[in-house]
Parts: sequence; C-alpha cells; structure tokens
Amino acid sequence: MKKLPIYFLLLFLISCGGDPDKSSANQNLDISYEIDTVMVDAGDHFFFVRYGLSMSDLDKERKLLYNFNNQEMVMEIIDLENLKLKEVRQYEKEGPNGIGGGFIMRIQVLPDESVLFYDFVGIHHVANSGEKITTHKLGEIEWQGDQLAEEEEINMSSLDTQDGKRFYGFYGTQGFDSKILGLVKIDLSDQSLRLFPSDFLQFTSDFEISFEMNGGGMAKAPEQNRVRVLDDKILITTSSKNQIWQWNLEQDSLISQSYESKLSSNSKKGNFPMQASSQEEFRAAMKEKNKEVSFGRLIHDTEQNKFWRVHRDLERMTAGDTIIYKHILTAFDLEINQVGETLLPEGILFFEPGFYLEGRLWKFLNIDDEVTFVRVKPEIK
Repeated sequence: MKKLPIYFLLLFLISCGGDPDKSSANQNLDISYEIDTVMVDAGDHFFFVRYGLSMSDLDKERKLLYNFNNQEMVMEIIDLENLKLKEVRQYEKEGPNGIGGGFIMRIQVLPDESVLFYDFVGIHHVANSGEKITTHKLGEIEWQGDQLAEEEEINMSSLDTQDGKRFYGFYGTQGFDSKILGLVKIDLSDQSLRLFPSDFLQFTSDFEISFEMNGGGMAKAPEQNRVRVLDDKILITTSSKNQIWQWNLEQDSLISQSYESKLSSNSKKGNFPMQASSQEEFRAAMKEKNKEVSFGRLIHDTEQNKFWRVHRDLERMTAGDTIIYKHILTAFDLEINQVGETLLPEGILFFEPGFYLEGRLWKFLNIDDEVTFVRVKPEIK
C-alpha cells in the first residue's frame, strides 16, 4: 500500500473562546489538536477527484467512503480503516435499474447501505446490490397536505434525510431569480408535504453575484445554505454569517443562535460587485467575494459529544495577489453553544472537512490526482 509520509505532526494547546458579552453560552475552553496526512492506496485504479470528493458520503457503521463518478456511473468504495480501495461498483443509466441520464449532483448512503442518488428532478433509491428500489420524481407527485404554488419547487440540493423516507430542506422559486421562501418537510412513505414559510435566509441574497452573458444566458453564485438532520436535531447554517438555526418541528419554530468570533469577521460585508456582464468581471467579483469570511458545515463528533466547524477569513494578500486564508476551528456543545475556537496553522488547507471518524476531522486533499486526507484530531480541555 502506498503511504504518504506525514509532512508534519503538530500538537497545540491554545486558549480560545467566544465573547461573553455576545452570548452567555460562550465559554473559554482550551482546544488541543494533532494534524497528520495519509494517502489512500488505489492500486491500478484512477480515482475520480474532479469535484474534490463532493460526490461522496460516509457509511459510518462500516467506515467506508462512497465516492461517485457521475461521468461513468461508477461508485468507488474506500476502506478508511486500511486506507485502500475496497470496491468499484458500476451503475446503469437506463433500464429497470437505471438511475437516469441526467446529472447526478449528490449521493447519500443510508444505514442499510442502500444509496440515494439526487438529480435535478428527483431521487433514485438503489440497494447495495445495484438493484433499483424506486425513483421519486418530486414534481410529479400529488402531495397530501400543503401545496406548492405554481412557481414554487422543492430545492433538491438542500434535502437531507436519515431514513430515506422523511426529508427536510428548502422550497422556493427556481431559476435565475430563485429565492428561498421557507422550509419543507416531505414524507415519501405517504407522499405528504408540509411547508413552513419564512424569510429568515433572505439576507443571504445580498451576497449573491449575478452573471448575465451576452448570449442571454444567466448564472448566479449563491451562498451555501444548508439543512442538516442529526438525530433529533434539524440544523440550518449559512456560509455568510456566524449564526445557526434549530428547526423545532413540534412547535413549528426556528431557534436562532448568533456567535462572536474573536479571530475573524462574523458576517460577509458585501464589498464586491453584485453583477457581472463578462467572464472577466465575474472572476474578478468572485475573487473579491472570496476575500470575505465564509462559514463551513457542522460536523458531529459522537465521541466527545460536540459539533465542529471550520471557517475561513482573509489573512493577507501576497505580492503576487494570492489570497492567504486563516482557518478557524470552532467547537459547539450538543445544544449548539459555542465552547471554544482556535486558529489552525497557516498553510493548512482545511476549509470544509468532509467527515469525522476515529477521533479526527478528515479533509480531502488532491495530490497529483491521488486521494489524500489531511486529518485534524481535536480535543477539548
């Protein structure tokens, strides 16, 4: 098995914490961490790394990472305990087990090892044998309960589930002028739909960059707004602000918590062009936007009963006009109270780690098209 030498191993003990004036729940706990790097043995196989393993999901029970190649309809299954490729599984586009010729944008591995494939119109549910269980085209379902207006749709990319039946996400208008109009719960077992109208994320549209091309085409660079189902919690985060919402289904309510980082900004400022009329203008606007703070996803640490998050902010610009980021690791307790934060060492590209396993946060790193992981092992003191 190929191994990448550990290029550093660091142990830090750093005092960190939130601002007690901002939130009484913030604490001043110490975070220590170790960092190492490992490489996966691919044998004679060439991994699909075009999208930075964003088309992957973890089977937490068996410690396997499923990475989907949506160009060739192939699933690469990586054994994370032994850091080697375990299996390559071929899927079909057409036929009784076909998952469609459309663009698969996401996968999700369920506890029974079956896989959900999300495309722009629906969800394909496939057993681990490769046999398709069913396809749900959400726009064709006659929903029981609440009804979407003619111009409204369920945001497919936002949906999350734990059992493959009940899904939670956003709904709203689609297309170039898309807007999040609220939260949606769907149950595919009885085809029921509930809508929870709310404009609580409307402020994130202030940080979108619109691109209108000469040929009439349009594009938009939105913020990353996410719904995450974790056991009895439904958590909502945005990349634009240091804030987390908890969705209480029983009370039909949102509980909002704001946080104060002493190591970065707490919200995007919007000091960049909001519209571009050429690719050059769009790239320039995106570069300015990328100088502003961006908050990553929450990752559940079942061993220490914590949540971890990494966000980044501008540290400085080099003489060659390259952005150098600082990366901040933040810890939250199970009630989503911030309990500490600390800077990661400069040069560690650790924004948006993918998952937590064996006491470590894992972040994919592409080294010569090989699957490599930078791993941070955090501990709260």
